[in-house]
Amino acid sequence: MPNSDVNLQQNTDALQAEWSLLASHSLPLDRIKDRSAVFVRKIGEHGGVDAYIKIYANQKYPLQRYLRKCRSRNEAHNLLFFSSIGIRTPKIIAWGERRNFIGRIVQEFIITEAIPGALQLDQYVSAHCPDRSCPAYCQLRDQIIDQLGRWTASMHAQGFIHEDLKWRNLLVKPQPNAAELYWIDCPKGGFRRGPTLARKKLKDCATLDKLARVRCSLTERQRFLTAYLNRPLESPEVAALCEQIQNYRARRFDATDDRQRHN
Repeated sequence: MPNSDVNLQQNTDALQAEWSLLASHSLPLDRIKDRSAVFVRKIGEHGGVDAYIKIYANQKYPLQRYLRKCRSRNEAHNLLFFSSIGIRTPKIIAWGERRNFIGRIVQEFIITEAIPGALQLDQYVSAHCPDRSCPAYCQLRDQIIDQLGRWTASMHAQGFIHEDLKWRNLLVKPQPNAAELYWIDCPKGGFRRGPTLARKKLKDCATLDKLARVRCSLTERQRFLTAYLNRPLESPEVAALCEQIQNYRARRFDATDDRQRHN
């Protein structure tokens, strides 16, 4: 195991906290039946900071806790990995787990510091740069596209697959004449290898394109690929990957997404 990975594992384990950390926050833990629930609370001394407490529960599907690894630890590990390669993430305060009498995970938590003023990517685009009708909008949209393309390429270059790279898992904090991008929520991702790696990278890109096909022009989506591949727009690599993503997305996602939008 490379030293960098050892350090990442050690840094992840250093953030583990006892379940009793949640005792003072009045969380309805016994009523959480779905896979996860998120609460906003003040954490820390002297009034504390706003933080998100995400609780993972397997009460609705109890067999899952016998099959899955600790999701809160994996999410903390993945956010630390992103930060280590230059991808901006919220600060992790702690993660923890509660096990039953035979040692199986019953509930888990991860606490991350809130990012003041941040919006989900789709909300930010709607509020701050809904189209390309003026230079300011164009600047913000291009900043996000370029940064997202470079960050996705950096992640994939390490053999890491996100598995849930949706717009709702991307935050943007408004800044004067700039968009400050953050990645959040990655409990499923991890390092992959083998013959399916290229296909999984394609799925990550197609997942981003699910909403991009509605909110972005074809030229903007191609711009993402120029940043991702570090190739000029007119290169055959950009055209080929663009076609692969559109074919994958149309086959796997479009019909379901269209039904959800019209229901």
